[in-house]
Amino acid sequence: MSTNDCQLLCLPIEIFGYICSFLPAASLCQLEETSRAVQESLEEAKAEQRKYSFVRAMLEHVRVNGFDDTSVFKIIVGTKKIIDELASLVQKDFSRWKFSSEKSLKRNGLLYHIVKLLFRNFEDYVEKMKIYQIIRLAQVEAWSVDSWKKLDHEHLMIWVFEGGVVDVNKVVKILREEGKARLFTSDSPVVMGAYISGL
Repeated sequence: MSTNDCQLLCLPIEIFGYICSFLPAASLCQLEETSRAVQESLEEAKAEQRKYSFVRAMLEHVRVNGFDDTSVFKIIVGTKKIIDELASLVQKDFSRWKFSSEKSLKRNGLLYHIVKLLFRNFEDYVEKMKIYQIIRLAQVEAWSVDSWKKLDHEHLMIWVFEGGVVDVNKVVKILREEGKARLFTSDSPVVMGAYISGL
């Protein structure tokens, strides 16, 4: 069974996992046996649930408050799309700061000198770059501008979902604009070097 055969697999993975969380264990086992695609999606959903996700927090807020208007789920799907776009932008920006060797880094004169000043060696730069990228992607996923480990999105959730019926276009537009503050990258080698070396 492919994703074309099963519309459930076309949903964002957090929503797929959220729906599956209501199934009893026996039903989950039966669902898992229907195809390799479903089995892989369930594994991905389990992995997704282990990390903090703003989309999962939204789903939980909707569940706890008993919201059932379609507009709230459109907001969640829209937010997931925005987060995916931001993560993609972060990945793209980071590709500009990755180098396969010290020799290739040397071709980028200013950055090479910054790396020499701020890092022990090229390997230190590469290792800290990987860590920095993981942290930034986690912050995007958690919709955080600070530490994603200590988040309180309650006020934001109340604003987004109001009484359970919302203006989807207005909220998604505001969230998209807000998301620009979560990119955590810079065109300046000096700024990026300072960010990365601060780990």
